[in-house]
Amino acid sequence: MNKRKYILTLMIALTLTGVTIFVQGCKKSTDDVAKNTSDSVALCVKCGQIKGSDLCCKPDQAKCGSCGLTKGSPGCCKIPKDATAAAICSHCGQIKGGELCCKPDQETCSKCGLVKGSPGCCKLPKI
Repeated sequence: MNKRKYILTLMIALTLTGVTIFVQGCKKSTDDVAKNTSDSVALCVKCGQIKGSDLCCKPDQAKCGSCGLTKGSPGCCKIPKDATAAAICSHCGQIKGGELCCKPDQETCSKCGLVKGSPGCCKLPKI
């Protein structure tokens, strides 16, 4: 009888541990500059495309001669070579935290509403 109680207690503890691990999962760092939130869209620093998109790190894409990222990607010639994270501001379309991010009096695009010619102009996914 005592052995049954021990086994039952052990099984409950293992189940609770498993549920906790499943619910927690792998969390991204909260101090990550390029976390994907409603105010920004993360960019891949390896290719310059929107992180997790169909084009992100897709092989055989043309590389930019100046920056080495995918030519024409939102991050092309906009992400510093030594950057570990980058994001596009979803309010203006500029690189988040950059000089032009949410700067007033910038001309906006009539199609997407972001700053005309910004890295995110007509490239950010619609929510």
